[in-house]
Amino acid sequence: MNLRAAGTSFFGISLLLGPHLLRAQDVKSSLLAAERVVSNLSRDSSFALAIRRSLYSKGVLLWPGAPVLSGQRDVNRYLEMIPADSVHLTWKPLGVQLATDSTLGITWGITINVPPGNSPAPQVGSYIAAWRRDAGAWEIAGMVLSGTKLPLKPVPAGILLHYLPLPGKGVGADFIKADSAFAKLAADSGAAVAFEHWASPAAVVFGYTGLLVQGPQAIGRGVAGTEAWRWYPVAAGASATRDLGWTAGEATIAGPGAEPVYSKYLTVWTRIPDGSVRFMTDGGNARPKPADRP
Repeated sequence: MNLRAAGTSFFGISLLLGPHLLRAQDVKSSLLAAERVVSNLSRDSSFALAIRRSLYSKGVLLWPGAPVLSGQRDVNRYLEMIPADSVHLTWKPLGVQLATDSTLGITWGITINVPPGNSPAPQVGSYIAAWRRDAGAWEIAGMVLSGTKLPLKPVPAGILLHYLPLPGKGVGADFIKADSAFAKLAADSGAAVAFEHWASPAAVVFGYTGLLVQGPQAIGRGVAGTEAWRWYPVAAGASATRDLGWTAGEATIAGPGAEPVYSKYLTVWTRIPDGSVRFMTDGGNARPKPADRP
């Protein structure tokens, strides 16, 4: 569009958009400040206390080796078994994304855990967090921790080890359907084809070596192989404007002649300029076999 023909100037548009841009920056700053508070509390006190104070009532935590922990009750029951001094976990964002209505925010980056005792070095991993904003306050709606060894405890009775697939309904329906279509393509054509097709142009993930992998082709190459991938979403969230969302689910990866690997994941979805939905980042960790029970 010719701005002069439209009867305005670029400077005039800048002035009109200025308050909106400033507000978005303020909201982003508030999200990063909220995350910093939670991270510092985890480092200085305990991860369990930090999550207890920041997790949405229906929030999801993907703790390495545990099943999908859904809701404050199950998250608290599991984390209370882990000694506070065994996890001095802090995290720092490398990326942040806001929905256009600022009701949902995504942060992702690195985690650092300093084990107790005479451990030789801090453990470095990664995380993805989905934050919901309600009445100006931020709460963690979903979080996955990857790439670092954290204490693992038997799963208390009453906590589900296995969930049914989530139906494609509600505010997050577009992202649930996208996740299911993503999984179907992986089952039909292989993980490499599916990840390359469903990655957004700016998608970025942490590779197996801990290095960042960016772009559809590179991400596809990173999961190439003969393994059969199966997964489905069990939890989801989205902004009211439906331009940003997340799904969490259970996955199984089976190689020829090998025991299946059971995992879980959190995928962040964005709506790209052509209106379609693609993932912007993805991460996961191990879960127990569905039949395992202490």
